[in-house]
Amino acid sequence: MLYLQILLLMCYLLSYGAAFVALLTKFLEWSAMWNMSIVISTLEGLYGVEAFALSAYFSKGIGRRGLLLMLVFFVWGLSLRLPCLYFGCYEGGREIVAQICMFCLGNVLKWVVCTVYFYDCKKRILEKKVDEEVGRDIDAIDA
Repeated sequence: MLYLQILLLMCYLLSYGAAFVALLTKFLEWSAMWNMSIVISTLEGLYGVEAFALSAYFSKGIGRRGLLLMLVFFVWGLSLRLPCLYFGCYEGGREIVAQICMFCLGNVLKWVVCTVYFYDCKKRILEKKVDEEVGRDIDAIDA
């Protein structure tokens, strides 16, 4: 009887764990596209659906890189929130101010990283476009 309960618990944990990992992966991929679309709105002057479509086009093929970047910032935010929940930092004082400063620093760093990611994706797409038009293999755009 105990083995059956352990087996059921393991099946439960594996199935919900796999679903959690799949949903987290999709969320992080979409988060990379959302953040890049905000950068596109700021830098390129496209807004709304057009910015999101351009973001999806630019991140096609290297979505895992965006997922990895967003995973870093997801872990950053989680590592700032969990200790405060555990130790009760939300009662006020200096701890909450320090945590807010770390969140602001993380957001600024995230926007800088998303801007670099946007320019990297844009460069990759332009290289591919030049390669298709010229019909030869190139490493970078001829300047």
